[in-house]
This record gives sequence, C-alpha cells and structure tokens, in this order.
Amino acid sequence: MYKRLRENLPNCHFTRIESRVNLGIPDVLLAFPHGLFVMVELKVVKRGRKVALSPHQVAFHVKHADLRCPTYILVQYQPAGTTHASKSELLLFCGEQAVDLATLGVDTPALARWPWTGVSWSELRKHLIDS
Repeated sequence: MYKRLRENLPNCHFTRIESRVNLGIPDVLLAFPHGLFVMVELKVVKRGRKVALSPHQVAFHVKHADLRCPTYILVQYQPAGTTHASKSELLLFCGEQAVDLATLGVDTPALARWPWTGVSWSELRKHLIDS
C-alpha cells in the first residue's frame, strides 16, 4: 500500500516511520506543500472485518485528534470470499475514529472508500489536505 501511495500522490514528501521506541506512531508522515504535515497508519485486512490497531496506536490517534492534529488510518480491506487483492477496497478513517475502528473494524463508517482498482487519488489527497 505504501508503494501505491508514493506512486499516486505526487508533489508531497513521504517519510516512512518505523519506531520501536515510540509505540503507536503511524507508519507514514506526509509533507504537503505550504507546511502541512499529516500522519497516516496503513493497515491491511485480509481476514474477517477486524482492523488490528494496538492500544498504543489507538491512544496516539485519540490524543492527536484531541489536539486537532490530523492523523488518518488507511485500510486495504479484502472482503471474505475474495481471493485477489484487486477485489479489495481502500477505506479512509480519521484518527478520532480509532476507538470505533479498533472495536467495530471495517463496519465503522469510513470518511471515504474506493475500489482498490479505482481509487480516486485526487479525492484521497483532498481528504488528507482538508483536515
């Protein structure tokens, strides 16, 4: 999913974050023109409907939502009975939905959703920028 984001969201800088020190920090820091920074957690759901967010990840998103700092959770969801990733959907959630997402999984109402093979990258970008 990270590779697809990099290929399809031009004119922004991606920093992949992998930290064992600060648990819960999202996977990607996106820097958009004019000084806008957004953090995005990337998740893939291939079985069931549960999104595997750790308590640290939930806490990070909730804390930053309280501070009005934009964070997002981007989920590639492959519905049951499908065998190819091309049948997946891309679901976008805001950080303040982290508790619901951890408990309700993909049944949480998404900010936006697209078929995996027909993602509107300009629409996704707009959601991330207009936080």
